[in-house]
Amino acid sequence: MVAVAKKRDEFQAFYTNCNHITAYMIAMLDCKDGMTILEPCAGNGAFIDEIIRQQCNVYITAIDINHESISNLKKKYSNRTNISIQHADFSLLNSAVSYDRIIANPPYGAYQTSEKKMQLKVAYPGIYAKETYGVFLIRAIELLKPNGRLVFIIPDTFLNLHMHQGLRKKLLNYKIDSIALFPSKFFPGINFGYAGLSIISIKKEAPENNWRFPIYKGFNSSEDFSCLLTQQKNKFEIAQLNYNRLQKNPSKSFFFSTELWISNLFEQNLPTIEYFCNVVTGFYSGNDALNLRRTELVTYGLKKYQEIDSQMICSGDQEMNPSPLNGIRDDKCWIPIVKGGNKRFYKPSEWFMDWNEKTVANYKIDKKARFQNSNFYFKQGIAIPMVSSTSITGSLLNRRLFDQSIVGVFPRQGQEHLLMFFLGFFNSKVCNSIIRTINSSTNNSSNYIKKIPILIPSNEVICKTADLVDDLYKLATERKIIESDLQMLNEIFDTIYSVR
Repeated sequence: MVAVAKKRDEFQAFYTNCNHITAYMIAMLDCKDGMTILEPCAGNGAFIDEIIRQQCNVYITAIDINHESISNLKKKYSNRTNISIQHADFSLLNSAVSYDRIIANPPYGAYQTSEKKMQLKVAYPGIYAKETYGVFLIRAIELLKPNGRLVFIIPDTFLNLHMHQGLRKKLLNYKIDSIALFPSKFFPGINFGYAGLSIISIKKEAPENNWRFPIYKGFNSSEDFSCLLTQQKNKFEIAQLNYNRLQKNPSKSFFFSTELWISNLFEQNLPTIEYFCNVVTGFYSGNDALNLRRTELVTYGLKKYQEIDSQMICSGDQEMNPSPLNGIRDDKCWIPIVKGGNKRFYKPSEWFMDWNEKTVANYKIDKKARFQNSNFYFKQGIAIPMVSSTSITGSLLNRRLFDQSIVGVFPRQGQEHLLMFFLGFFNSKVCNSIIRTINSSTNNSSNYIKKIPILIPSNEVICKTADLVDDLYKLATERKIIESDLQMLNEIFDTIYSVR
C-alpha cells in the first residue's frame, strides 16, 4: 500500500501495510471469480496479496512507474500466471483495455516536470493536475467497465478544497457507495503531509438525482474498519450525502455536519456573502523586507523589518487623496497596512508600507508584487485573516491598505448598512461553525468565505446587532475582547440561524 512521504521525491510514495484497512478495501471491491482487476500503482503488492489470501480466481494487472517496484513484483509473483506486471506511468497510460475492478492507494502530490504538467492539463481538463491522486482517480474511472467498481484511498482534501471542484463534478457522474474518513496516524511511522485520509468506493453507473451515500468517521483505530462490514457500521455513520443537494452546493463541495442546523442551512439555497459583498485579497509589495516597517509594538520579525520613524508616517486620509493609487509625493509617505493576525473588531495600525510615488509606480510593474484589487484599497470594509489559529475573526479596515494575508469584505452598493452586522457575523460562533463545515482546515481564503450562506433578519434585528457591534468595537479599542463579551452577540446569531 502506498503512503506519502514528507520529503517530496519523483514518486512521492512509501510502501506500508495496514492489514485491517487493506482487508476492508478488498471487501468493498467485491471481487468475483473470472473478473479482471487493475492495481495502477502496485508498490509492494499489498492489495494483490490480500486478493490472493482470499483465494479469488481473478486476473490481475499490476502497474507501477518505479523500476525497482516492478523488479520486486516480477520476482514475487513469478509463479502466478494470472498476474501481469507492467512498467508504465498510469496517469498518461494509453490503453483500450477496461477492467471489472480497480483498487489503489495512488501517490499524493508527486513531483511533475513542467512538460508533464502540461501533458496532464491537456489530458485532464478541469482537474487539478498538480495533485496526482485526482488524475489517478479519473483515469481509473475511465478504464472501468460499465457497472465496474473501484476503491481508492486518497487524502480527504477532495471533499471541499476549491481547487478540486472539477474532480467533484466528475465524481458526481457515478455512484459513490461510501466514503470512510480516518486520520493518517493509522499508518505508524509514516508522515503523510495530510492530516486526514479517506477510502472512497465508486460504481461506474449513472446515479439517480436522489442517490445518497454514507460518510463514516470516528474510528479509534484501523481495527474499527472491520465494523463497516457488519451491522455495527451504523455507529460510525455521521451523514448521508444526497446527490441532488451536492449538485447545488457551491463548487459542488461535499459539505456535511453532525449539527442539524448546519445541514438545514445548506438545504435552503440561500444567497452567499458574495451576493452582498465583494470578497477580495490584498496587496503585496514584492519585497516586504525593504518596503514594510513596523512599530515598536510588534514583537516578531525584529531583524527582518525596520522600526518605523513616526515622522515618516503619512498623516492624511488616503481616501481623500485625489490619486491615492498613484502614491504620495510628500516625505511623509508611509501608510498603515492591515496584515494577518487574529483580532476581533479592531486592529491597531502596527505595520506601515512605503507609498512613495516612485515606489508605488514600481509596485505596478514589479512581477513579484501584487497590486491586485486596488479599487478596494483605502475603502471601508472588514479584514479577515486568511489563516486562523482557532476561530475566524473580523476587524474593521478603517480605510487602510490591506495585504495578501487578508481577505477584504466590502458591502456592495446599496448594502452598506449591513457593514456592522457582517462585522458581528464574522466574529460569531455561527460563522466559525459554517466556515469549518465549508473547509475544515484553518484556511479562510476568499474562495471559501464567498460560499458562506447568509440569513438577513429584520431591520430591527440588524440595527440591534449593529449597535451591539459598535459597543464591542469601542471595547476592543481599549482592551482585548474575551469570550464573555461575545455572549450576547452569539445569542443573536444563534437565533437568526436557528442553532439548537
